[in-house]
Amino acid sequence: MSYPQFIDDTTYISMDASATDTEQLQAMLSNLTRIHLLTASKFESFDELIHEYLVSGIEVFGLETGIVSEIKDETYIVRDVISPLEVLEKGQEFALEDTYCREVIKSRQVLGFPKVGELEYMNCHPVYQNLKLEAYLSSPIFVGDELFGTLNFTSVAAREHGFSVYERNLVVLMANAIGAFILLRRKEDRLLELNLKMKSFVGYVAHDLRNPLGTIMGLAKMATKANAKPERLPGILTKIENSAAGALELVNTILEAAALGTGKLTLTKTCIPLASLVEETLSAVEYFAEESQAAIEVRCAPDIVLECDAQHLQQSLVNLLINAIKYSPCGASVTLSAEAAGQARIEICISNPKMTSAELVQAVDKKVYGSVGFGLEIVHEVLAAHDSELRVTETDSHYEARFSLPTCQ
Repeated sequence: MSYPQFIDDTTYISMDASATDTEQLQAMLSNLTRIHLLTASKFESFDELIHEYLVSGIEVFGLETGIVSEIKDETYIVRDVISPLEVLEKGQEFALEDTYCREVIKSRQVLGFPKVGELEYMNCHPVYQNLKLEAYLSSPIFVGDELFGTLNFTSVAAREHGFSVYERNLVVLMANAIGAFILLRRKEDRLLELNLKMKSFVGYVAHDLRNPLGTIMGLAKMATKANAKPERLPGILTKIENSAAGALELVNTILEAAALGTGKLTLTKTCIPLASLVEETLSAVEYFAEESQAAIEVRCAPDIVLECDAQHLQQSLVNLLINAIKYSPCGASVTLSAEAAGQARIEICISNPKMTSAELVQAVDKKVYGSVGFGLEIVHEVLAAHDSELRVTETDSHYEARFSLPTCQ
């Protein structure tokens, strides 16, 4: 596509006889200073930022309408707009194809159309047909390497002398500042999220480590009493070992969650038979299932082979099964099934019956839920690393947790 070229500044200045070269250069310097001060300003919100950029851009470029857009799945979303046109307002959504900005998004470059009506590929555009917007200047907004949307200015009046390289650079400067603001806010939000996660970890540790460590200390005191009976020592040592194992598992789980959350853990994907993963998973939850009198029914074809990280997927299956057992009535049947999901993928589903309100209250009273607390968070992280996601749904009688994984070809 051949787009109109931006005019070099010297040529552009010579085209305007209404002001001297000195006056035009002074105006250019004043506009550059204004945009620079704007980019150096601190804004409390994104809405405040883009509003000020639109106000300044309309005045600097001498155009009537300014819009900041966000593009999502071929949809053009008006994040803010300043315009005399009553048909435009903040929050509107259009098909990207029905906007001038489709050319900016398609080309991923800054565009300036001085006279849209003279461009064969634009004068039949619905925006031109309905609003007769002649002049158009727009820059893509990038957040890192991601194309966020556009900053664009339009007017029903054409630009007789076109757009200058200087104006191109100004709109790029403004768009880059908007993108940098969004990126900074995203990083701040991520830091806040990680901080909240860390506080949660501390809370889980304080709560869940207290019990096993307290038990270990109590049992150790019993074993070291002067009048302790020798025949009781093996039983005490076994209980200490079990409590220590529980505490160690908790610490490992915390470290695992932290590593996954910060992206420091690399998954090793291999071809693993689902049947062997299920067998190891059932072995890991056997004791817990017996305590809850739960039965686990498996419905998986024996020939399914998954492409996954066996260790972390097994951990996820263990977390999901334990969660299903905890949220089931005593003696319930929990189902683990696998079926084809198309495109060489298998969907795994863990289903369990729901507790009644009375059963739920009783379970909480008995501290059935005294678990690590972020097991499902780890599952989400592991599945995300496998390019999958956990989907939890419920009916009147059951909960279901589903996710899909690729099979080995």
